[in-house]
Amino acid sequence: MKSFKKTLFLFVILIVVVFYYFYQNKINLKKKGKDEKKVFAFEKEKIKFILIKNQDREIAIEKNASGIWIIKGKNYECDRDEVESLINKITLLEIERNIGKVDDLGIYGLLTTEKKIEINYDGEKQTLYIGDETPSGSYFYTTINKNDVFLVYKWDLNNILERKEFDLRDKRIIPTDIHKSDIEQIEIKKEKLVYLFKKYGEKWYIENPIKDLASEEQIEKIIENLIERKINSFEEKKNLKQCGLENPKIIFRIKVRDKEYFVYLGEKELDKYYSKNSLKPYIFLVDDRIVEDIPENIDDLRERKIFDINISDVVEFSIVKKDKELKFIKEKGRFYIEKDKKKKVSKDKVNDFLYDLKNLEIDEFIDYSTKKLSEFSLSPPLVKVIVKDEKSKIEIDFGKKEKEKIFCYHPERKIIFTISTSDYEKIDREEEFFIEKEEKKK
Repeated sequence: MKSFKKTLFLFVILIVVVFYYFYQNKINLKKKGKDEKKVFAFEKEKIKFILIKNQDREIAIEKNASGIWIIKGKNYECDRDEVESLINKITLLEIERNIGKVDDLGIYGLLTTEKKIEINYDGEKQTLYIGDETPSGSYFYTTINKNDVFLVYKWDLNNILERKEFDLRDKRIIPTDIHKSDIEQIEIKKEKLVYLFKKYGEKWYIENPIKDLASEEQIEKIIENLIERKINSFEEKKNLKQCGLENPKIIFRIKVRDKEYFVYLGEKELDKYYSKNSLKPYIFLVDDRIVEDIPENIDDLRERKIFDINISDVVEFSIVKKDKELKFIKEKGRFYIEKDKKKKVSKDKVNDFLYDLKNLEIDEFIDYSTKKLSEFSLSPPLVKVIVKDEKSKIEIDFGKKEKEKIFCYHPERKIIFTISTSDYEKIDREEEFFIEKEEKKK
């Protein structure tokens, strides 16, 4: 019995080994067949040099000692994504049909062709010569190093041949890796105007020409224009003086940890500015959105949200009128009136109120002074709204009404501002508003 079990076990092992062998062999044959269809059968990581010649246009890029791709002969850094895309397209080229060796390459336009792709990898070189189109117009006749002739899809090859030097160049306005979250300061100088923004924690603040909380949306737009927007074209003929860059009209300074980067803008041509950065010597043109998206009025760069809250995180809120305080506290996911927990508070009404607070925005900023606090009935205020979550508290004071506006005060930001009376009516609530109405019995 033991001998039978042992024999059965060995038989099962044999079946598994045989199955694995044939499965692996099938995979290898498939892989081999697929590799045999490749025009360039090598690992893309090993490529060191690429030359693309298309008629009278020739581009050569190479990987330098630091592993950075550059335009050969000009030392211009390349766009990594564009190079990666180009290499992928080259390594994915496939032979659609192999014609084999021919006596006369000239029949296929391969004897004196003006189109070729040359690749250097690990000290070896392969050149793909591209000749005439096939009668159907779907393929090119091609050959590697003037050996066998084979067909490659015209569309795939044109995707590579039509690349220009500009396509492959690094088109970042500031050509270095900058993470938006690492930016600590932004300074903008425009004629006599100087804006200075600093980041404290997760929030941006205006430091000059006033001091206040900055609009996150506006700062994000400025950063995106500098970091994510691309160069439109490079200026090869004009010098700094001709482009107005000896004395720039606008200067951006970005501080990232212990480094500073500058972008200089000179003369404007149509909807583009002549520009340069502090890292590279070349001149380029950028879209005027980089400037036009920055408001002229500093108030348009200030944060207009009043209650920057996450409704689900609120644990307590109060409405204070003179000596009367209506306070709501959250316990086990529901709000109660602190002084009378027996009254049933409507969850929907609380959410409506907090939602209205969250969407409340400043209409107009008023120059601050202690005299104005008294003048606008803000010291003491007529109404005070306080909202707390587990980490912070926001208090807003509401004063007198004048025409269609209510004067308000933000003690933490130390700013006086106005909101519309229609917005104020949404938050000027009494206890009855929050109490859940009992259904009438039929």
